[in-house]
Amino acid sequence: MTTGNREDYLINILRLTEGKNTTKTTELAAFMKVSPASVTEMLKVLSNEGLVEYERYHGVKLTEEGLSYARVVRKKHHVLENFLMNVLDQDSETAHREAHVLEHALSEESAIRICQMLGTQVDSDCQVCSTPCKAASSDGMNVTASLSDLNPGERGIVSHLKNDDPAVIKKLILMGFVPGRELVLDQDSPGDSVTMVRVDGSILVLDARLASSVYIDTTE
Repeated sequence: MTTGNREDYLINILRLTEGKNTTKTTELAAFMKVSPASVTEMLKVLSNEGLVEYERYHGVKLTEEGLSYARVVRKKHHVLENFLMNVLDQDSETAHREAHVLEHALSEESAIRICQMLGTQVDSDCQVCSTPCKAASSDGMNVTASLSDLNPGERGIVSHLKNDDPAVIKKLILMGFVPGRELVLDQDSPGDSVTMVRVDGSILVLDARLASSVYIDTTE
């Protein structure tokens, strides 16, 4: 059985139980539109791998390992849907369908970078992230501040973007504000309503709304 097939089962068990309850094999079969016999076969495999607790006639639930695995896959799905809808302008149905295919091939590292770039909403699945962004965690040696809070001459590295308007995020990405990129606030930046920042030798001008949506790691 393919890894993608295993992950489909894990994420759908998570959707039915949220990792807290048991679901019946018949419920899972109906939810996934597959035969009960196929479900039983896969649950035996997942049980042998330590990803689920399965007992015939009593149903199935995720183990702690299975729950963590399923949450990583679900987060990839959310990140991909966000990218497909808000950057590539796909409709929600198409985005959901294509994210379902792509989530199995996307590495966790790449998913994290996309998540930070898009400002994907922090949710319960973030707790299993291997590299939590500053939107989800305040840990770390650096101080995270929005670009609008920096002083002229101060420099830092883009941590993440955050704004409820997808158009703002898309514009910032096209301007080059992606996680990991170093920048410095121009000495002549007037502040307040306009921010001037140097990125890769170029000077970019942002209004207050754009500047407040870019979060930076600055060394104390």
